[in-house]
Amino acid sequence: MNREELSVYCLLVKRGKPAAVIPLQERYLEEAMKIVESTEGLLTHADRLSEGWISFWVYQYPHILEVIKNAPQAPKTAYDHWLLGKLFGYDERTIQEVIKTSLI
Repeated sequence: MNREELSVYCLLVKRGKPAAVIPLQERYLEEAMKIVESTEGLLTHADRLSEGWISFWVYQYPHILEVIKNAPQAPKTAYDHWLLGKLFGYDERTIQEVIKTSLI
């Protein structure tokens, strides 16, 4: 597990990014939770990716969990790309560029 990367993600979420996610081996879950818990006010959620792996989410506001649970795994539409872009804190111009290149 990259502790520094997770700490940076916590800082970004604390500063206003809606959510951050990192793939993580399940054996590091407890350690990752301790890192996040050391940053006051942050929440976590884990989704199973595959055998032994999880998506470890960090977020600050409780309503973001519903967005995480309903976000598409593989974006196919402009809406999917926009939703994921907003969830990860990207601006409209950047999201538009991704949509333009992804839906060609």
